[in-house]
Amino acid sequence: MKTMKGYVIQEKGRADWQEVPVPEIGPYDALVRPTAVATCTTDVHLIDSLSLPNALGKVIGHEAVGVVEQVGDQVADFTPGDRVVLPAGLADWRHPRAQRGEGKFHQSKSPYFSDDPTNGGWFSELVKCFDADSNPAHIPDQVTDVQAVSVDDMAATGFTGVERMEIQFGEVVVILGVGPVGLMGVAAAALRGAGRIIAVGSRPNTMALASQYGATDLVDYKQGDVYEQIMALTGGVQVDSALVASGGSASDQIGTAMKITKFGGHVSVVSGFFDDETVTLPMDVWNYGVMEKFLTAAQANQGRDYMERLLLLIQNGKLDTQPLATHVLHGWDSLAVSLELMRSRDQSVVKPVVIVG
Repeated sequence: MKTMKGYVIQEKGRADWQEVPVPEIGPYDALVRPTAVATCTTDVHLIDSLSLPNALGKVIGHEAVGVVEQVGDQVADFTPGDRVVLPAGLADWRHPRAQRGEGKFHQSKSPYFSDDPTNGGWFSELVKCFDADSNPAHIPDQVTDVQAVSVDDMAATGFTGVERMEIQFGEVVVILGVGPVGLMGVAAAALRGAGRIIAVGSRPNTMALASQYGATDLVDYKQGDVYEQIMALTGGVQVDSALVASGGSASDQIGTAMKITKFGGHVSVVSGFFDDETVTLPMDVWNYGVMEKFLTAAQANQGRDYMERLLLLIQNGKLDTQPLATHVLHGWDSLAVSLELMRSRDQSVVKPVVIVG
């Protein structure tokens, strides 16, 4: 049996490198060699909490780009040597409900949900990508690995969340939180035609990036109540929609978003509030149940088509994910350093990327 090096959760609170089997691919799959990976707060949370028990003993990682090494004999659109973005989530496009547009809600092959102990994530020397014609995305020659590695999760999540806001040209919107996902939300809101984009954060570097991506107003949550600051900017008028891409208390963040959004408006949540079991919302935000507001949690759109459309934006200069990569490291040995950067809450860190090939 051939083996390779993989970064595996050993036990709750500990992950490390170990020898793992080289995955065998089926007729519809591809074997991919990662060339760049990115670490995420989700990786850190998963290691520290083991909130998904099926991840124990498996290779982790869900943000990567690479080069196709081998394809199954039924793969039509990919060949060895192709540069690809690997999917952050492995949607099951063969599930019957995929025909309703619900493939992303069925992830039986995702390493974090699968019972198969050999089904791992992307932090290894070689990875298996199921259903290669549907899941990975071709990277255009003009797009770098550092740009492409933020497409499958950061951009896809931010852009999906903004799509749920149903922004009309010239509307006023709020982006709560300007980490990498929130920054992509700012960029998406600008591309969707928002007339005014109010970004809420505190770190000088991410606030500067928010302006670069299209924010027209900046609100520092450390300088006072967010609702009051936004109402002061708008003259007391509620905004058309809001994106929740922030941390903290779910009740505080979602409650603020609902409070600042008009009746008939949309609140889209892309944050994972893993430490909260319940959310409490004041009934007056819905006029005690007799006025409409739309609240949705937005799971990132998945699949080759969506990622290739985001890559087309980068290729043609409509979007640049490069500024998200505040720390570019080199070599698999830097992966643990990258994870520690995410864990450290270093104010300079937006997104660490590790070049591995």
